[in-house]
Amino acid sequence: MLLDDPHAERQCRDDLDALPGLTWRPLGRDDLPEVAALYAECETYDANPERQSLADLEEYWDSPRSRPDEDTLLGRDEAGAAVAVAWSGCNRAVTERRGVHLGGAVRPDRRGQGIGRAVLRWQLAHGLAWDAASREDDYGPLVLRLYAPTGQDDVRDLATRHGLVVERFFFELSRRLDDIDPGTSGPVVPGVRLVGWDPTRGPELHRFVDLAFRDHWGHVDRTEEMWAEHVGSHAFRADWSVLALDEETGAVVGSAINCAWEQDWAVQGYTEGYTDELAVAASHRGRRIGSALLAESMRRFAAAGLDAAGLGVDADNASGALHLYEALGYRPTAATCVHELTRPISQPATSPARDRDASPGR
Repeated sequence: MLLDDPHAERQCRDDLDALPGLTWRPLGRDDLPEVAALYAECETYDANPERQSLADLEEYWDSPRSRPDEDTLLGRDEAGAAVAVAWSGCNRAVTERRGVHLGGAVRPDRRGQGIGRAVLRWQLAHGLAWDAASREDDYGPLVLRLYAPTGQDDVRDLATRHGLVVERFFFELSRRLDDIDPGTSGPVVPGVRLVGWDPTRGPELHRFVDLAFRDHWGHVDRTEEMWAEHVGSHAFRADWSVLALDEETGAVVGSAINCAWEQDWAVQGYTEGYTDELAVAASHRGRRIGSALLAESMRRFAAAGLDAAGLGVDADNASGALHLYEALGYRPTAATCVHELTRPISQPATSPARDRDASPGR
């Protein structure tokens, strides 16, 4: 069956129900601790550098933008243990590009039984059905994305066989802070002043960061609600984050939004401050503001007693960011691949997933 057939989602749901010994229902909030443990088991097995925490899942659940009752399914075995999650997270807040996050997981000891294949097919069918049912004339293309470690061959092969092409690679980088003295004065950039995070500049910062990232792959401007969730998340650290202000105008011309992904620390064996977004205004690039923001971030991480500084970078970033990070001592620690299925608005829908391979998949 073609996954964009009007009846495909129902058929894919029936296929999940037909898997022997499993029952499926939408995620309940009470399920989240067990689901977090399932993700942790999968992420350890797959050496995934991007780990879900219970707090991440709770924030997703509690967001007014989320519809876990529609976009998720939890599969349990006959003993009641969680075996798999189907997660086709539809971003209903943004219409410029309609995004769907494909976040399914199958417990390692249950792989090779066709569960992963059934999960992915339902996720794709659900995302396609959501878009078809709610699309309006001025909406942008539909983009369904699956992120996986580069070495996770089973899920990457499954994604490829279902029409999700390799679109991008991202590197995770880290550097130790042993050489950083938190008592030294911060870096100096002529005409620019580095200051701490200022929540009173919220609307300005929101506009600035979105504008600075518009030339980056995959970016879409965030709604006010999405921005508030971003800087209000459990991982955001205002006291580690840094702004760069133009001394003449007082305007924000750079920012480092820094986070603590504490769920990673025990697995990687060290604590780390993470620069989640580094932005510099196009008008001020080439003045080493990015280097200064990272150096000040490192100083703040060291002052907090952390072992390392980390960040992620698009391998195809045309700005030379990777060279900048390497010059500052960052080194690659892991790589993630993005598989993507895109439906341009000018192109009639065609199936991403004829059953081209009868093997059970993941």
